[in-house]
Amino acid sequence: MTLARFHDRVADFTAIYDAVRSVVALLDRHITQSSEPQLTTVPVSPLSPRELEINSTQTAVSVWLHRVDPQPDLLNRPAPRPESERELHRSTPVELLLHVTPLDPDGPTRAALLGRVVQVLADHRRLSGPDLVGGLTTSGTTLLLGMDTLTQYDLSLLWGALHTHQRAGIALRVNGLVIDTHLPPRDSTRVLHSETRVDQVVGSGVSP
Repeated sequence: MTLARFHDRVADFTAIYDAVRSVVALLDRHITQSSEPQLTTVPVSPLSPRELEINSTQTAVSVWLHRVDPQPDLLNRPAPRPESERELHRSTPVELLLHVTPLDPDGPTRAALLGRVVQVLADHRRLSGPDLVGGLTTSGTTLLLGMDTLTQYDLSLLWGALHTHQRAGIALRVNGLVIDTHLPPRDSTRVLHSETRVDQVVGSGVSP
């Protein structure tokens, strides 16, 4: 018995991989498969710009995951109880931080690709059901996409870690992802139920 039986919006351990692929698929539909001359056939890849450089790829849109954070405000939710003496281990809600970076030797082409990325991410802020791939498709998950702003200091750290020069791109936060536990339910202190009865007193005063 897993948490998925009691919470229809959790996903398996492949959730992070599937979430990144879902964003890649979204951009692929609107860039690679577009009829626009500057966009069509440009591949969208989950590899970082540095990995694409190593592979001698000059033109692409890189959708690279650079950080995963737990969401502390959701981590402390009470664990579900399938029975009064049984308790499930908590699932783990996470937030993904991606950077979407167009690559091309031609500056105007990079700008056109970046403009399309901004347009698509602004128009498609929620991904669910058939918009998702892999195990997320039937998990009940809804991914929330939000463009973010990184400081120059954050950007310097990010690109410095890649050992490549900085390029214009879009920072993207992905929320709504909850990874299910693989542990079975555990014994727990019995939940006691009690009822308190309050009788309302109607009328007051001193009888004549």
